[in-house]
Amino acid sequence: MTIINTDGLALIGPGSEWFWTALQFTALAITFFAIFRQLQAQHTQMAENTKLLRSQAHYNALMLSQRARELLIENEGFARIVQVGHETPDALSEVDWARCSSYMFLQINQWEYLYYQHRDGSIPAEYWVGAEDYYRNMVAGRGGYTRFWSGNKSSFDEPFRSYAALAFEATPAPTADP
Repeated sequence: MTIINTDGLALIGPGSEWFWTALQFTALAITFFAIFRQLQAQHTQMAENTKLLRSQAHYNALMLSQRARELLIENEGFARIVQVGHETPDALSEVDWARCSSYMFLQINQWEYLYYQHRDGSIPAEYWVGAEDYYRNMVAGRGGYTRFWSGNKSSFDEPFRSYAALAFEATPAPTADP
């Protein structure tokens, strides 16, 4: 039988190895708890900041897409130029075509912005679905947009350029009778 010498062994008190081990464990547990609480607070703050940024991106997308429409509402003469330019761009003078194609550039920039915001998850998917349908139908098979795209597609980079090119080549979706 082996006898363990316990002379001078203190299990409790400042001289005990167990005491110092328990004290270290307590200090580590408190530290880990404090770190955990801090990470929870940071996670909550990041979630709130993300909501705020998504809200701002949504607002930016709305403002950007509405601005082009406001131009048409504010100026009847310009609205007529754009209307003719959509279907028969060759009927416009060079100056009017320049104005019309600049307007189209604004619209395609809006579409591109929304495309990348959607890819990043920065705007609600529901907003993208409506906007995507609008822009695809806006450009599909229209002579003015076809002419615009042939001269300006190099102004847009991949992957949006290839993505949009398919819409420019498509035929317009039939409209439902009200």
